[in-house]
Amino acid sequence: MRKVPRPFKMPFGKGMVVEEASITSKYHEPTIQLLKFDNGDKVIRFCSYNKGKFNRSPLMIDEKDLRKLGNAIKREKEMSKLISRLS
Repeated sequence: MRKVPRPFKMPFGKGMVVEEASITSKYHEPTIQLLKFDNGDKVIRFCSYNKGKFNRSPLMIDEKDLRKLGNAIKREKEMSKLISRLS
């Protein structure tokens, strides 16, 4: 597992990854992160890692892994609250 919290930096701002839900699947590590920018904004990033390295490609999750990722999200309180707003 990657250390949380940890810093991130993007062209439009920087902050901390404060929560992370990740699972290991056949091809990669589907990951959902709660990012808090230095200005206080919170965003959710859907991403993946491959062999420990961040992938710059769309997140794809096999339907067989959805429940497993959902259970990982439930362990992250703030992220879980934000994602529940999707339904």
